Amino acid sequence: MCGIAGVVLKHPAAAADCVLNMLELIQHRGHDASGIAVFGTSGEGLLRVSLKNELLIDDLRRIVGEFGKMTDERIIEARNSIPIAEIKARLPEDAVRPLHEAINRRHGLCVHSIGNGMRVYKENGNIENLLAKHSIDKSPCRHAIGHVRMATESAEDVNAAHPFISPFYPGLSIVHNGQFTNYFNLRRFLEAKGAIFKTLNDSEAASHLIAYAARESKGDLYEALRWSEERMDGIYCVIAATESQIGFAKDPLGIKPLLLAETDEAVLLGSEQIEFSAAGNGIFAAEMAPGEVRVWDV
Repeated sequence: MCGIAGVVLKHPAAAADCVLNMLELIQHRGHDASGIAVFGTSGEGLLRVSLKNELLIDDLRRIVGEFGKMTDERIIEARNSIPIAEIKARLPEDAVRPLHEAINRRHGLCVHSIGNGMRVYKENGNIENLLAKHSIDKSPCRHAIGHVRMATESAEDVNAAHPFISPFYPGLSIVHNGQFTNYFNLRRFLEAKGAIFKTLNDSEAASHLIAYAARESKGDLYEALRWSEERMDGIYCVIAATESQIGFAKDPLGIKPLLLAETDEAVLLGSEQIEFSAAGNGIFAAEMAPGEVRVWDV
């Protein structure tokens, strides 16, 4: 059991705060990790990369320098997890994907987010750990997605926390609740396409699959989710987002809950009715249909 949340605001506002508040209301669904992806950020390209140990920072600097020019760097101390490097860099647009791949090929390094349109923050433990360790960008934006995790099949590793991203389409991020019964088939297919797996979490396979489909569909999130849903076996709900779209896919069996509420000010997605009280009183959500896929432009 995990919990997921997604928000689209009609006007730029505190989307990150809204998602974090929603996640706090469903913390009981997962205490092993928490995370959020915030979209619509601006400025220089920012890399957020986990380091198995701080000695790997020299390798990371070297790899980044092969693709662009670093302008700033800071290391977020490990505390109860592992250190995170935040690096600002001037990157040509066509360098983002190969840089992502190059970093992930290095053992001990894992990209959490890359580019200037999205920031991913994730941490082991409850929301309070996430907020204590990471300075989440809370500038006004229109959409964000988030997750609280109960680890079932893979390690309690911050890299296995959600949201996940993939070099196939670095500007796309997903959160997932459920299990895939064809994980190893998906993994073999994706590795044959060039995917680099950094965890044993089946949700990582979903991120690669949807990102691969998004690349092939030239960024059409609806087509990517529909194509991926036909290839994912199991019980699941996935929320996916890019800088310009957000959507969900629910498995044909309809076992895992996914609720939707639309108000004059927002579109809200979540696992439980209680989440929606974070956005106001009297908001009642409807359960999405088995096999349903829906996408909104942002």
